Amino acid sequence: MRSKWLLFILVIALVIVSGCAEEQADSEDTTAGQVQVPANEEETDEEAASAVGAVQYPVRMEFFGFKPAELDINREDTVTWRNYNQQKVYTLLSDDDLFEKQEIKYGNLYYHTFENRGTYTFSIENAPEMNMTVNVR
Repeated sequence: MRSKWLLFILVIALVIVSGCAEEQADSEDTTAGQVQVPANEEETDEEAASAVGAVQYPVRMEFFGFKPAELDINREDTVTWRNYNQQKVYTLLSDDDLFEKQEIKYGNLYYHTFENRGTYTFSIENAPEMNMTVNVR
């Protein structure tokens, strides 16, 4: 009887480990500047952004807008966009061609460090109501 329980526990452990291995393989499809973060991880925007360096400004992408929709930052500061909409994969566009379009899945983030002064605008592909402005001093 003892060996049956041991075998049962071993089978359950193998199922759990194989499921974790599949999740790890799925999460390795990151692009430069994009960080995969599990959506259920309890991490604040500031903590996620601090992994990049310099002064961080978190931006939430949710439903039909950016929060905040406008930022005033300094040169060398970093903006971190995170997708908070479980039903959407957002494609972030730099209207000023600062970077190539970035697909951001739910819970994931993309960051960009601003090196030059100016006013930059961003939008979401196929969502004309989603716009934001970053003013770099």
